[in-house]
Amino acid sequence: MSDFWLVPLSWDGETALLGAERLRLEPEDLRMRFLETMGRIHPRLLMMFKAHLLPEDESGEVCGTEELPFALAQSGDIRLSTAAEPSETMAVADAPPGWRLSHCAEAYLNRMLTAREAAALLRQAEAEPEAERWLNAMRTWTADGRQVILLRED
Repeated sequence: MSDFWLVPLSWDGETALLGAERLRLEPEDLRMRFLETMGRIHPRLLMMFKAHLLPEDESGEVCGTEELPFALAQSGDIRLSTAAEPSETMAVADAPPGWRLSHCAEAYLNRMLTAREAAALLRQAEAEPEAERWLNAMRTWTADGRQVILLRED
């Protein structure tokens, strides 16, 4: 069974930081209605991406990995980078561990709405009372200048 995660994202074109405030979207029926509502506002407001396609495999020839090297349920930020060595992009000693970002994930991230575009669209959004926390999180994240993605973890 797959888990679906609402994830705050900081993306500068080279480094993607998946924020620690990730939210699992469950139960399934509420998630489906919420995603349908977001899709009616704009088809790219909350695009789904398979989490195992984020990191690059060791050969660099294939998008993603067979097994995800991290769990979205873990605490803390998750960092992926286009740099040859992910550690090159952050000189901070306490930086979260990093992985190389796949070229498929990079293309996906470059097609996402900006935080400003998403924030403007979210002003018109409404959600069921049970899904208000998801919508409020999206509004908070975009107001902070972060993008929002939906990741499917198999």
